[in-house]
Amino acid sequence: MAVVEMENVTFAFPREKLETVHVNLISSGAFEPISFREIINPDLLDALSTEESNPYQELYKEMMDFLRMTGYEPPFDERYVDLNEPFNIDNTIRKFQLMNEGIRDFFNRKNELNKNLQTYNNVLFHVNLLAGLDVELNDFAELTRINLLFGRVPIRNYETLVESSLKVPILILELSRDKNNSRIFVFTTPDFLDDAYKILKSAYFEEDSLPVDQRGTPYEIRERMESLIEITKLSIRENDFAIKKVLYSNKEFIDKVYPIVLIRKRTYDLASFNSFTPDKNLCFLSGWMPGEDAEVLEKKMDKDVLVINKPAEEVKKEKAIDIPVKLKNHGVIFKGFEFITDMFGTPNYNEIDPTPFITVFFILMYGFMLGDVGHGSTLLLFGYLMYRRRFQKMGVVIMSAALSSIFFGFMYGSIFGFDWIPTLWIKPILKINQLLVISIYFGIGMINFGMVLNVINGFRQRNWEKAIFSAEGIAGLIFYSTAILTGSFYLVKGKIPFNKALLGGILLVSLISMFLKKPFGQIISHEKKISLPNGFLVESGFGLFDALIRFLSNTLSYVRLAAFALTHEILFLAFWTMTLMVLPAPGGGIWATFIFLIGQIILVGLEGL
Repeated sequence: MAVVEMENVTFAFPREKLETVHVNLISSGAFEPISFREIINPDLLDALSTEESNPYQELYKEMMDFLRMTGYEPPFDERYVDLNEPFNIDNTIRKFQLMNEGIRDFFNRKNELNKNLQTYNNVLFHVNLLAGLDVELNDFAELTRINLLFGRVPIRNYETLVESSLKVPILILELSRDKNNSRIFVFTTPDFLDDAYKILKSAYFEEDSLPVDQRGTPYEIRERMESLIEITKLSIRENDFAIKKVLYSNKEFIDKVYPIVLIRKRTYDLASFNSFTPDKNLCFLSGWMPGEDAEVLEKKMDKDVLVINKPAEEVKKEKAIDIPVKLKNHGVIFKGFEFITDMFGTPNYNEIDPTPFITVFFILMYGFMLGDVGHGSTLLLFGYLMYRRRFQKMGVVIMSAALSSIFFGFMYGSIFGFDWIPTLWIKPILKINQLLVISIYFGIGMINFGMVLNVINGFRQRNWEKAIFSAEGIAGLIFYSTAILTGSFYLVKGKIPFNKALLGGILLVSLISMFLKKPFGQIISHEKKISLPNGFLVESGFGLFDALIRFLSNTLSYVRLAAFALTHEILFLAFWTMTLMVLPAPGGGIWATFIFLIGQIILVGLEGL
């Protein structure tokens, strides 16, 4: 339930240990490298060198070219890879080069045939539209005094287009139509072509190309295209068979080499972060790791590998380097909701991890908005299926939300929208005002809680402007809470039972603190000189105005909780009304069942979104 404390870990090791060290770092899954030159004293930079080349890059390229041409994806399991086994890069490169040479011509020919097949299918599609014409299509290419356009227009615009063409030199001939579009020929003169395009554009005409390069009537061209398509498909299969023959003749070799090359290339990709002594015999590598993982990794390293650990905060003070953030939450539910936190923005280092709070608020809000025992149970089953199909995090989120939906379904007395069980709390559609009030005050609580977290983060970072004087700090918290308390008493009792001068003073002091947060923050930080940016007053004024608008809009935005709860019931009533309306009609039972099921699917689908 926190942001993991990171350490800067630096390794110094002999060059011959490079692969071993890198493999251990990659296998740990917790090491995030940074350039050693960012950590070292600047006076020592000239004495160090880097190495950019990767000896496995060419081999990797040849291997991936082969896999791309064959469409094969070898299995990968690093547990069965022995990196101590001798591996000859040059021989493996030559092997893949020979295999690539053996299939490249087949691959290129197959691509060319696929393009031809696409062309033939396109021609066939068009000649099928023109099947009723007994005219040579290539004759259209010889027209000089008449321009011929071919395309489609929505059926709803066809009659309007014909009427528009009666008084101008345009002839429209309908060839065929489907349920949405009408295929048409448009004949016009060269000098009226631009105006013709304007008229056609107003009817949403989409121009298409005629296969005028093909000789013969549409019927003859269709016969020819159908033959060419079958021949081309056969040729594609022949080339594909030749490629597969090379693949399966070398499959055992590929399956063995593939994980080795991937791991070794990844190992040397990490080498781009290395620094070397002038004689290239000693390597240095630095990066970030959680403290616990760093201790485990240090024990796995050989004795001739020097490991130096340093707290992340200390390095950040010295070098002003950003520290990567890693969340650590216990329990399946909190871990599942980590990706929700990432969607809203990962917290900075040394801030509170909001994942547990996001989890609780998300689950409560979901159930409050979409409470129904039947729909929640359906989502619970869907979430379980996702969890079982390797979508664990999404499955956990859906199942958690579904359980909340079931709980609030009992509170609302709703099963698939029906009142089959007693209401334990409130019926949303009968208690609209109460539901709105609960929604808004739930939002007020969330906003206050968020500001409290921001205050704590500010104190942890020793950022006094953020913690005390900002709109999300103590000043904003006092102003917002006072304003809400005052407004609530006035709306409920019609009067304010507190000293109005005291309330006004609190609000005024809070506003002044937010307006002057920059100089006040610098004073608290004991800065020797207060420095304010140009346009400070204007910037602070607009910032304060924006903060007040956000207080109001964020508070009112929680009305959507009640709106969703009401919409859920209203949609059910709408579908149920339609179900009852069609029931007395002939065959009404079937239609009623269909409408009811469609309604339930839509409601569950909206809940899932």
